[in-house]
Amino acid sequence: MRAVDSFHKGLNASLRWFCVILFALLVLLVLTQVVVRFLDVSLPWTEVSARVVFIWQAVIGAAYVIGEKEDVAIDWLVRKMPVGGVKAVSLLAHAIVALFAVWVMIWGGMRNVLAGWEDTVQLLPVTQGQTFLVIPIAGALILVYSVLHVIDLLRASDEAVVARADDDIDLGRLNEEGI
Repeated sequence: MRAVDSFHKGLNASLRWFCVILFALLVLLVLTQVVVRFLDVSLPWTEVSARVVFIWQAVIGAAYVIGEKEDVAIDWLVRKMPVGGVKAVSLLAHAIVALFAVWVMIWGGMRNVLAGWEDTVQLLPVTQGQTFLVIPIAGALILVYSVLHVIDLLRASDEAVVARADDDIDLGRLNEEGI
């Protein structure tokens, strides 16, 4: 199981840094657009590039947040359940997320990619399909994270699952991992 934990931490670190790089690129593109407009020069490709980078950063960032279990959750009902119920509801929630990732993001995303593969993005040497490729990629990442979370749940004791459900933010873990 140490290999699973190492893989999970490595995937988290990789996605975290990928999102940081995409955000820095987004800031650089927007800053470039502002500076060149101030100089009465037009670089229209920077606006389109910023839009594509923003799409990728947002969707990959969503997968990363799900992997860190920091996504939006309505857990007040779970907190009122018995110990065994918390684990069952958590497993069901991860199964629903995995189903969404497979059906909507991977299958539906690939249909979008294939439909837009020949349509070019204005001012850039990429196609709409290449831009939309982030959706099935993020779906695959979310599916992997769902499997990792299920493995984590199955090997955890019931008390540990309940304790995890009670913790909103684990400041110790945030300080330990940082960015």
